[in-house]
Order: sequence, then structure tokens, then C-alpha cells
Amino acid sequence: MRLRWKLTLSYTLVTAGAILLVEMALLAAAFVFLTRADTLARLLIPVMSDALTEVSPALEAQPPDTDALTAWLERLVRTGKMGTESDGKTQVGINLDPASLDWALFVDTTPKVVAVYPTDAPCHSESTPKACLPPEVLTVMQRALDGEQQSSRLSVKDKERMYGAVPVHSAQGKTVGVLVFAVGWPISPKEWPGVLVSTLLPSAAVVTLFAALLGALFGFFTARGLTRRLTALSQAADAWSRGDFSASVRDTSRDELGQLAQRLNRMAEQLENLMQTRQELASLEERNRLARDLHDSVKQQVFAAGMQIAAARQHLSASPAQAEAALSQAEQLVRQAQQELTALIRELRPAALEGKGLVAALQEYLQGWQQQTGIAVDFQVQNQRGLPLAVEQALFRMVQEALANVARHSRAQHVTVFLGWEGGQVRLEVRDDGQGFDPQKVARGLGLTSIAERVQALGGTFSLESQPGRGTRLEMQIPL
Repeated sequence: MRLRWKLTLSYTLVTAGAILLVEMALLAAAFVFLTRADTLARLLIPVMSDALTEVSPALEAQPPDTDALTAWLERLVRTGKMGTESDGKTQVGINLDPASLDWALFVDTTPKVVAVYPTDAPCHSESTPKACLPPEVLTVMQRALDGEQQSSRLSVKDKERMYGAVPVHSAQGKTVGVLVFAVGWPISPKEWPGVLVSTLLPSAAVVTLFAALLGALFGFFTARGLTRRLTALSQAADAWSRGDFSASVRDTSRDELGQLAQRLNRMAEQLENLMQTRQELASLEERNRLARDLHDSVKQQVFAAGMQIAAARQHLSASPAQAEAALSQAEQLVRQAQQELTALIRELRPAALEGKGLVAALQEYLQGWQQQTGIAVDFQVQNQRGLPLAVEQALFRMVQEALANVARHSRAQHVTVFLGWEGGQVRLEVRDDGQGFDPQKVARGLGLTSIAERVQALGGTFSLESQPGRGTRLEMQIPL
């Protein structure tokens, strides 16, 4: 759930941020577009050039028809309309925002101002442009008189206005004058930062709310599928950790998560095969150990008992006393073989299968082992808790292996077996007071190797401490 809401929040923030950035980019683009000098030229000058054809007769007349020219300029500045009117309707021309035009004037080829509107414009009729127009405006005006056709070269700007010069052509295509006009900035360049802020702030709340809703919906449904797939992976991993390899991840997609699921499924199959192989090897090892124990103990004892019975048969007629002694030895050997077989049977029967629990099974086993070997056993249990079945069986086998080594090699008089639960692990310790040995010089036998492998299979640690004449100590720590 945490990942789903984190993804939802990230989608929300990204969506809101992206929309705000787009809004800022559009406003910035509008600012750049409106503040470029050639913007006015591209929009107004070509259209004005076509509409000015109607005033070319008044401008090329000698003298120019100033009344007609002034009326045309007045209509342009006051109404924003430009073109020829017929029955109250504009037939040719465009409509401008009248508030954007500051002033306009006509200049003939002399050059001289022949008409101007309004009267408070910088120039007046009969004045020379050089006396009333800024130098940069004079430059574009002269370009228009010289026949310049590129509209971007016929406009300039300063901090307050934009200026344009539109050539007026006669019917024959001759330049007969120039229309010079001034347009105020829709928004002053100094005011643009404030406009951006005042525009963004009111819309920020609406944009953020809309983006939050959109991002939350998109993120929720997108993250839902992702978290569902991750949950399936997690559940399968939990099952595998418990040893249940029948669980698998059903994800047929071809993206990274789908590929990961397929690899994890293959890994689970390999682990299951490995566990089966290890169990088969453990069973084979157990059979080999049982065969070795039968060969080393029971077989030899039965063979010796058979020899004693054969000797008793020979002495039965001639010396009944010797025959009775041989039969007594045979009886003792058979009893020893019976004890060995009983011990082997106990080793083959796991504690968990008896339904007694690990501690009770160990107490019973240690009591029987003590009677069989004559070695005193001290069994200590600390902080007893429940254990998984696999751990109980492994610990029981470890005790059997360790005590088997004590009985065969140590010549000990006393053995201490400690089983304690400490934090997140269980610790098993087997300590004797026997003759000990040098671990560096004596090769590790099958029993110690089996203990180490069992501990390693459970992810635990195994340590061995021994010195000649000071006994032996085995410690196994298994994480829970």
C-alpha cells in the first residue's frame, strides 16, 4: 500500500508540475512573440500595403489631397478600420484594436509629412520627418521609400512603442509615399514579470487541483497493477522461504517484472530439485552410516557369539563347565548386539514422529544412551519455545551424531548437552570431559561432517573446540 500511494503522489506532483511548466512556457512564448519587432511587421504591414492602394491617388495628386488622407487616418486611428467603405460596410481591409494605435501619418517622396492624425502626434502637416521622428523610424521610412519589400526591415521598437513604415504604391506599382504609424505596447516589458505572476497565481490552485485529481486517478490505477504484481512476487517468496516450492508467480508480461517472475520461478524449481537431491543424498548417507555401524558393532558381536556357541558345542560332552562359560560369553555378546540394535533403531526414529517434542525426545534418548554407555549426561534447557519440524529433526540428529562420537572415541566420564533459545536463534552445545584431540592433526570424521552439513543446510554456524586431555566442545547455532 505504501508503494501505491508513493507512486500516486509522484504522478500527481509530476502532472501538476508539467502543467505549470507548460503554462509558463506558453506565457513566455507569447511574451517573446509580442515583443519582437518583426511580429508587428508580419501581422500588419503586408495587409496595410494591400489596403493602402485606395489612397494612392490622393497621395500622388499635386498637391496631395490632405483632407482625404486625414479622413482615412482618422478612421484608422479612431475605429481601427482600414479599407474602402460602401453602404456602411468595409469591402476591403482589416479591423484593428483602436486603442493600440497611437498615431499615423503619410509622407510623400520628398519626403514631407502631408497628413497626420491625431493633431497631438509628434509631427504635423508640412513638417519634415527628420525634424519630428526618431532616427530609427526615419531609417525604416527611408527603406520603404527605397522600395524595401521585406516586412521585417520595415518595423522597429523602443521601450514604449513599435513603429512601422508601409510603402504606398500607385496602380502602376510606383512608390508614391509611406504610411508611418506607432503602436503602443499591449503590455510594457517591465510589466511582464508581474503579469506572469498575477496570471499564474490564480490559476495555480485550479491547475494543481486538476492535476492532483488527474494524477491521483492515473497513479492509482497504474500503481494498482504494479503493486499487485509485486505482491504476487512477495507472496511467492514467502512461500519459498517456508519450503513450499509449489507456489509460483503467474506473470505473463514481457517487461522487467515479468522477466523477473520467470527467473524466480526457474530458481524455485532449481531449489526444489536441489532440496530433493540433498534429501536423497542424506538418505543415502544415513544408509551408509547404518551399514557401517552394523558392520563395526552388531556383525562383529554376532560373529563372536557364534564362535562362542561353536566352542560350547565342542566342550559340551568333555567339559560342561567350559561349555557353560562359552555360552555365558555368547549370551553377553548377544545382549550387547541387542543394545546396539536398539540404539540404531532410536537413531532412525525422528523425535517429531513420536509426537513428544524435541526436549522430551532428547530426555528419553539421553537417558537410554546413558544406561547403554555408562557415561553420565547432564541435559540443560533454557527459554524453551516451539521450533519448526525441520529444525527439531536436525537438532535431534546432531545430538545423536555428537554422542555417537563421544561413545566411540572420547573415553569421557561426563557429557553436558545444552539447548537454549537466545534471541532469534537456538543454540545447541555438546561438551565432554574426554581425552580430546587436535583438530588440526586429526581428520574430521563422517559424524562431524554430517553435523556441519546439517547446520549449513539450516543457515547456521558450527564450531569445534578440542585439545588433547581437555575434552571436546561442539556448538551449533541455528537462526529461526
